[in-house]
Amino acid sequence: MHIPSMADRLSQLLAEQILRRELKPNDMLPTEEQLVARYDVSRTVVREAMARLKADGLVVSRQGKGTFVSDSVIGAPFRVSVSNHDPNLVVKEVFELRIAVEAEAAALAAERATPEQVAALKEAFDVHAALIDAGEYAISEDLEFHRLIGQATNNTVYARMIEFLEPYTFHQLTVTRRNRKVVGWLDSIKQEHQQILSAIQAQDKDAARAAAYGHLNNGLNRLKRFAPDV
Repeated sequence: MHIPSMADRLSQLLAEQILRRELKPNDMLPTEEQLVARYDVSRTVVREAMARLKADGLVVSRQGKGTFVSDSVIGAPFRVSVSNHDPNLVVKEVFELRIAVEAEAAALAAERATPEQVAALKEAFDVHAALIDAGEYAISEDLEFHRLIGQATNNTVYARMIEFLEPYTFHQLTVTRRNRKVVGWLDSIKQEHQQILSAIQAQDKDAARAAAYGHLNNGLNRLKRFAPDV
């Protein structure tokens, strides 16, 4: 999982103040010198944090006046913050979100996937399955399979959300696949992927949804087995 930098933490802290309206639209932010002193960080950290807030549309610079909260923060970017949470809890919460998002994504893919997208998904499955048969972790290939399902929804928001969650998914897969204590469970993952693929190929949205839900719910249970604090 991505470990937040000081700039991450500062930008998240200020973003939360803006979104909670502790800093209101058109309020001027503290100066660079004030932020350095208040949060005991370097000027570089402050500048990086400000750059992120500007890129997210939360603040604007006004020549010769300073940095101000934007008139509107509608559409502010979604974030998963680990700065103020137990990392294990974040992993669990992200996994629960994945179950909801990716189960419906599989159903949409079954309805909407083009023949080319189904062929790409089948190819990704075959690569992942071959690596599992060879005893590999196949983490990147697992991510690719799920990413292609997101793309096959032909809904850019689903596709972007699944890609956004990939760093957290990568962490979860790393935890479980480096603690292989249950004989044959990698084969179970392969079979679960096969069920999702088959349902999408058959354009059976209900079966695809059920297969994806079962796969991800099983994944959460596997994670809890190897990381009891999750």
